[in-house]
Amino acid sequence: MGTSLAAPSILLLLAGAAGLCRAHFSLPLRVSPPAAPGGSPPAPVLLRPASSSRRQQEPLGDTDGLALASDPRGAINFLAMVENLQGDSGRGYYLEMLIGTPPQTLNILVDTGSSNFAVAGAPNPDVTSYFNPELSSTYKSQGIDVTVKYTQGSWTGTLGTDVITIPKGINGSYTINIATILESENFFLPGVKWHGILGLAYDALAKPSSSVETFFDSLVRQAKIPNIFSLQMCGAGLPVSGSGANGGSLVLGGIEPSLYKGDIWYTPIKEEWYYQVEILKLEVGGQNLELDCREYNADKAIVDSGTTLLRLPQKVFSAVVQAIVRMSLIQEFSSGFWTGSQLACWDKTESPWSLFPKLSIYLRDENSSRSFRISVLPQLYIQPILGIGENLQCYRFGISSSTNALVIGATVMEGFYVIFDRAQRRVGFAVSPCADFVKLSGLLLATLASWYLGYFLSALVPQEVLSASISNLQDIGKKPVIRAPDPKRQKCDHWSPCSPGSYAYRVLSGGGKEKLAKICFEDELLVSEVKGNVGRGINIAVVNYKTGNVVATSFFDMWDGDHSAEMVAFIENAPQGSLLFMVTHDDGSTRLKDDAKKVLEKLGSKEIQNMKFRSSWAFVAAKGFKLPDNIQTEKINHSDNNNRYGGWPAEIQIEGCIPRDLI
Repeated sequence: MGTSLAAPSILLLLAGAAGLCRAHFSLPLRVSPPAAPGGSPPAPVLLRPASSSRRQQEPLGDTDGLALASDPRGAINFLAMVENLQGDSGRGYYLEMLIGTPPQTLNILVDTGSSNFAVAGAPNPDVTSYFNPELSSTYKSQGIDVTVKYTQGSWTGTLGTDVITIPKGINGSYTINIATILESENFFLPGVKWHGILGLAYDALAKPSSSVETFFDSLVRQAKIPNIFSLQMCGAGLPVSGSGANGGSLVLGGIEPSLYKGDIWYTPIKEEWYYQVEILKLEVGGQNLELDCREYNADKAIVDSGTTLLRLPQKVFSAVVQAIVRMSLIQEFSSGFWTGSQLACWDKTESPWSLFPKLSIYLRDENSSRSFRISVLPQLYIQPILGIGENLQCYRFGISSSTNALVIGATVMEGFYVIFDRAQRRVGFAVSPCADFVKLSGLLLATLASWYLGYFLSALVPQEVLSASISNLQDIGKKPVIRAPDPKRQKCDHWSPCSPGSYAYRVLSGGGKEKLAKICFEDELLVSEVKGNVGRGINIAVVNYKTGNVVATSFFDMWDGDHSAEMVAFIENAPQGSLLFMVTHDDGSTRLKDDAKKVLEKLGSKEIQNMKFRSSWAFVAAKGFKLPDNIQTEKINHSDNNNRYGGWPAEIQIEGCIPRDLI
């Protein structure tokens, strides 16, 4: 558990050597000073069976970490655990639990960055319920005081045992070590809906010593479930201080296939205390920060659901902020936004996410010669936190600096289904479907809005409205709110600028009856409704590659008349050393002849033979030279009677940067 609990993503395997990073880790810093893993622990306290050890609690066959369906013995039903969490990244995700006899119902915060199971054991002004041991006939006090300190907050209580049941979890009741919290400082926060904390890290972090069997170790031993759990938190793109009902899933004993898409990529656990992993590099907008990998891993890099933000060591944090400022479409953004002391507000009809670059975190693969990356989109780290009136939505920066560890917290985890495979000492990441809507709709709509509107509008917030609204939001403090600066507009409304040595282009097909096609090159609209040179059929613009000047534009109606031969002649008359930009409006296929298709295939089109009635098609070609393979040159989409235009074509677009030194 880290900062105050108040976050798609694409997984990509990179073949080849990742560059071995043999960082030297110092390991003195923990929740509070426990024994180093593998070292001599303090005097044993209770409950760990003398015959068991952390590595040998059950036969390997029961703990291989690959449980993918309901356990035939009936102990595990993974589908019953789907959506068993509630909460948000601002104040944490919690699980309902029944404690004691008769059962007392409490909400328990899920935290992979600590190891004690503890609940409020006395009235507290910031919690609505607490566990009363005197009302439970099965509670047994151990008479041992325990204190746990977190990055923020601490508590002191008494250790005991009692039975627990998880309504949406593993069948049965189990006897668990439980600490009743009698005193706390900055631990329970105003507005939180949980009453205790479930530490799911290793016993090396347990208090008062590692001999205290952790909650999950007890479940593995008593319920005989595989030594693995998985976690999905579904708050991406939603307010971090909202209703507290965004939901998520904690799957105990295995992996639920419905909670992820695609493959799971695993990174080794370097040491069993926190879930410590190894970061190889970070990229912002596809550009490497070029830092020594030891900067990312000093003194540790961990995966922690109880930490709200993505926390980065100071040097890494500064480099990330500088890169975001350099690549974003924001001018002169106040430093207070980056440090977390200010919020930025936009009109609710606009989205700021398209103004920021994606981040990529590279982790070592199980095969040490390879790495994979998790991509953190702006929807995860530019977080809605506060609505003001009917028109404004305010956002915070979901990344903060750390004095020591790099912490992959809720900011990142909300985009993924995360598997904690303790049996095989690895942490897995797969794309979470509950972040998919944000990813797809947010990015697509923001792109189209940027193209049609030219740029996003920002709003000036009346100070008196801000003061009244923020004072009512307890969990973010009284942070001043700043006006979101006007976005820095790029050529052809690109998300990020092309390098000085390249041409910017964007090609947009027509949409429905009213939205006509556009071709933009170096911020000049070559074909558009405003210019009056766009029409039904295939629209073409020819540009001199050397000078960047437009040579000719025309459109060829493929529904009425015979214009296919005219289009062939137009293309053949384009000089060598030309760029050709082509895009459809309405129908581009009905009267398109085979000889014209062959000409387009010769230019490199791989989709022209697939064009149907009212297909949307965009194509960029070079005559007399070859374009790089890594730029987008063609896209097609077929008309759908169920689309928003009722069978008329839906718009598609391609954009990119063409180097100026190809010939």
